[in-house]
Order: sequence, then C-alpha cells, then structure tokens
Amino acid sequence: MEILNEMQRRKCIFTSLCAIVFFFVVVSKLYKRTSIWEQFQTPHQALSVEEVILSLSWPPSSSNITSFSNSSSALHSVVRLEQPGAQYCVGDTLSVLVEMRNYAGLPKAHGGDFILARIHSPELQAGASGDVTDFRDGTYRVRFRLFWPGEVQVSVRLIHSSETVKILQRDWMQDYNRAMYTGTFIRGEKTETSQCTLRLSSDRPLCEYMKKEDGGYYACYQPQTLSCSSLTLLRTYIPPDPHLTEVEAQLLDQKNAGIEMTNSFGPVIVLGCTGSFLSEVAITRCLKGKTLYLLGDSTVRQWMEYLEEKLKGLILIKKAYNSKLAVNAHNGITVRWARHSHPWIAFYHFYIKGSVHIPKALDGIAVGGRQEDMIVVIGIGQHFRPYPPEVFIRRLLSIRLAIMRLHARNPQVHIVIKLENNRDLALQTICLSNWYGYMQNLAQRKVFEDMKVTLVDAWDMSVAANSLALHPDEVIVSNQVSVALSFFCH
Repeated sequence: MEILNEMQRRKCIFTSLCAIVFFFVVVSKLYKRTSIWEQFQTPHQALSVEEVILSLSWPPSSSNITSFSNSSSALHSVVRLEQPGAQYCVGDTLSVLVEMRNYAGLPKAHGGDFILARIHSPELQAGASGDVTDFRDGTYRVRFRLFWPGEVQVSVRLIHSSETVKILQRDWMQDYNRAMYTGTFIRGEKTETSQCTLRLSSDRPLCEYMKKEDGGYYACYQPQTLSCSSLTLLRTYIPPDPHLTEVEAQLLDQKNAGIEMTNSFGPVIVLGCTGSFLSEVAITRCLKGKTLYLLGDSTVRQWMEYLEEKLKGLILIKKAYNSKLAVNAHNGITVRWARHSHPWIAFYHFYIKGSVHIPKALDGIAVGGRQEDMIVVIGIGQHFRPYPPEVFIRRLLSIRLAIMRLHARNPQVHIVIKLENNRDLALQTICLSNWYGYMQNLAQRKVFEDMKVTLVDAWDMSVAANSLALHPDEVIVSNQVSVALSFFCH
C-alpha cells in the first residue's frame, strides 16, 4: 500500500511539472517572446554570412551603364529646403530635398546614389550628419536633428553616382584580387619573394595561414626553397582591373567622387543652447583603476595617442609596430593597443608577426580581479574594403562568438564597437571606396544588434565634421572617446 501511494505521489509531481512547463510555453507564445527555456539555451541568435549579406540591401540603379553623361551629376542637381522660411529651435528636425539630375541636366528616374550630408557651424566647430531617405525615383530627403543654436549651414555631397555604386557592388561581391601582396620570406641571410592574397588558385603549392572559417585566412605561393614559416613581410599592390570598360573607369575616377552640391538656400538660424565635452579630470576619473584594451586598426590606435596626449600621467612604456602599452601607475590606468591580423593594406613592407587575431585576444583576457574595471574597444573595417563582404562578415561573426564567450566568463566587461569612419578620395575607388565602409558599418550593426555592446558611430562624426581623412583630427577622436566613456561613467 505504501509503495502504491509513493507511485501516485511521484505521478502527481510529474504531472504538475508538465503543467508548469506547458503554462510557460503557452504564455511565452501568447506574448510572442522566446520561452524561458529557449532564452537560457540560446541567449543570442545565431547568424550566418548569408543572412548578414542579405541585410545589406541597396536601392537598384539603371540596368545598363552606356554613357557617362547619363550618370548622376552633383553640379546639375538641386538641393532645397522642404519648408523654406520655417523657424527652428534646438531639437527640431530640418528636412532638405535633393533632386538628382544627370550631366545633361535631365532628372534621374531611379535612386541608388550614395549621398553624405551634414549640418555645421564653423565658428562653433559643431557638426552633425543627416539621415538620407532614397525614394528610388531620383529624389531624396535628408533629415537633420538640430543640436545647437546659431547660424547652421547645410552641405550635401554626392560621393558616388548610382552608376558608380553598381560597379562597386558588382566587384565587391566576387573579386578577391583587387588588393594583392608581395610576401618576403627571410631565413638568416637568405630572402625570397612570392605572391600572396586572400584567395589563390591551387595549381601551385601554397603556404596557408590561419583558418578560412573565421575570415582570417590568407595564402602565399610557396617559395622555392624557404619554409612557409619564414614569411616576415608583406607589401600591398593594386593590380589593374581588366574588366572595366572606358565608361566604368571614368565613373570610378576620383575627380568625379565626393562633389558637393549647390544649395538653393543660405544658412538656417536655430534658437537654443549648447553643451560641452569631457575634460582631462573627467577622463582620468572615468578610467581610474581600469584596463582599456584597444584592438583593431590605426583609427583605434588614435584613441591611445589621444589619451597619451590628454592625460599627463599616462606614460608609454612599450611601443612596437603592432602594439603599444601605456600606464598611469598613480591612478591605476592601463591602456593597451594591438593591431588586428591580416588583411592589412599598406603600400610599404610591414611586419606580419605580432599582430593579434581579435577572437583569440578576447579569449585570452583574464577574468579575475575587479571584472567591472575592464573596457575592450574593437575597431576594424578599413583594411577589409578591397575584398568581398563575406571576408569581413566572417571576421565579425568570429568576434561576435568570442564576445559571447568573454561575457560568459566575465559578464561585467564593457565592449565597445567603433564603427569605421570615411576616408580620403585620393586612393583607388574600386578598392577603398567609402561606399564599402558604409555597407560594412551596416554589417556591424546587424551582427552586434542583439548584444551587450556599445556602438560608437565614428562614421557619423566624420561626416558631421566634413572630414575625409582616414585618420581624423583630434577634435573628432576626442568626440569618439568621449561618447564611449559616457556609457560607462556618469
């Protein structure tokens, strides 16, 4: 009899547990949320390269590129206020309409142009970028949030015509050979050179480095006698593109990129008040007792150079081509910068050893001590522009997984993703166009959108300041640092 009662009791408990599970599943579906069991098992959505690429949509251009004169012309297009004569205050939205025309002065019938717009006040050294809406019929609306008072000027710049973007889009998706490398193998007094890039045909023996799966792969043709491990230097070169027609080459010419349009209106008067940036005292107070990791390219290294200049007690104690270390012993501040691993674009010989694979660097961060006093800044993109998007996206996805592993070990670590800024237009458009940077920033937003990370919109800041410098000036860098620190310090 006691055995029977025990069986009935266990059956009752099992039935109750099933009912509780069923209740939570039903409730989670009613509220269109992931169930508590799914939330525990999969805190972040898995992403594939294909999913991210599909999210990078761009309005279509015309089907055929037959004549340069039919392409979009900044000099013939019209920029006008949507509400002329309106009164504006700080916090209001200013709307501008762009009517795109070709070199014959005729209205364009389709969208797809790459436009950057900003408002600025030179006297205040203030600026903000605009949000562009493409109506896909040759017209665009640009909206600006008004952040400060006084006389505000509007600048709209046509970076690339829709016809140029179509060429970039075509080559970006499939061409791995827009940037090549000469690899120098050194062993003792002996030196040999070979061709290197991200993808090489396998008709000759290859030296392969890193893994294809995480986007860190590159290869060289094996040198005649030296070993693959003797690769020491790389140097970038841009081979001519045999696929470009005469019209396409003209569209890609740098003199036809980044041209400012003429407004049909003057400065706008805005009423309101202004603000200020972080001081040396505030930065020191924020970073006191903290370790700051800066992982990425030279635009992230600028953060370290800015902090060295700004904080008098921060002393550089180690400097190498691929890394730097600075310490403020009195306030317990440590700042480290490390260069990300290949690909790296440089038109001079550079050392490949000593750079860090960012996922591996994140896995190597210790989790002991005061976990909340650790900030990691990641900034990549510029050196990935010459290659199809899958190369960059694979690297992003590997970083995403490494961040998840780091947060599992250390939930309090602060992660900052610095989006890439735009750059000068003097270098080859087909390899380093700002359109690639814009699309890569969209990919970063997609990959990190559901994660506990802070995005610093360096693109917005460089556009707002009308900067086309790969390495923006100290005012822009100080704003990047200030925005990042504002998320952690109050």
